[in-house]
Amino acid sequence: MELQNGIYPTMLVAYDRNEKLDFGAQGELLDWYLENGVHGLFALCHSTESHWLSEEEKIELASFVQKKIDGRIPVVYSGITACTIEEQLEQAKKIQSVGADAVVFIRNCLGENTDTFTRNLEIICETLPDDVPLGLYECPHPYKQYLSDEEFQTVVQTRRFRFLKDTVCNTKVMQKRKDMRDKMDPSFRLYNANCATLLESLRFGYNGFSGIMANFHPDLYVWMYEHQEEPRSDILDKYLGMMSVIEMRCYPICAKRYLNKYENIHMTDVCRSVEDTTVDALWSELEDLYQLTRIARSIL
Repeated sequence: MELQNGIYPTMLVAYDRNEKLDFGAQGELLDWYLENGVHGLFALCHSTESHWLSEEEKIELASFVQKKIDGRIPVVYSGITACTIEEQLEQAKKIQSVGADAVVFIRNCLGENTDTFTRNLEIICETLPDDVPLGLYECPHPYKQYLSDEEFQTVVQTRRFRFLKDTVCNTKVMQKRKDMRDKMDPSFRLYNANCATLLESLRFGYNGFSGIMANFHPDLYVWMYEHQEEPRSDILDKYLGMMSVIEMRCYPICAKRYLNKYENIHMTDVCRSVEDTTVDALWSELEDLYQLTRIARSIL
């Protein structure tokens, strides 16, 4: 399925109390994304705790998502977390085989320097069939590594990549990336992960949002994307920027608790990626977030 512009939540993974995949809760979550009008989905990303899933779990989860979504929106997948390029290519082939609309590689897995990155990029393009859309992700785990200007140019010039989850959080860099993209391959799509810079980036030409906060109130991001030139979007932008500080409260535990309590999704707050270091005040903060979300919705 052709990728679309718009809002691509970073899909959470649901576990039961024994840390086993919970497909009942996962299905509820996917239904909720769709009900909130999202334009696409980014699965097997950091929010999906892909570094903590076995290879069998990744494919089982991806297959479930494909069947549940059933072509209603495009779904891009990462899950390519191996250390060597040979292992990453094997992971990519398996993920593509489930029907991924794009297979997303992680920058920090493709070499510490530009020379290694460029060679690995060549190997990817030589090995994977031309009809496999590719993507890149500036993932924060185990450390965040941004694409340099030279690396970004190399990626776009391949004309094989269609998706970038951009986590640079710098509008000057984003503007430069957009200008380079426009000159070399306008079909390459840029998705901002940062709430504070989102509206500005949409207005100068980014294609959408793929970030954590679409796991709390995706409908607000959908509305802002679809009405980005309206004055109310400037007001909503301030709400979204401030509400996004909840990301720092032991995510993704905080998101799972919010969804369970306020969105009636029957998922536990069990996570493999973080230790539960939350304090009782988190519940008050989640209540505040819910009330602010209601206020934001009332102005639309």
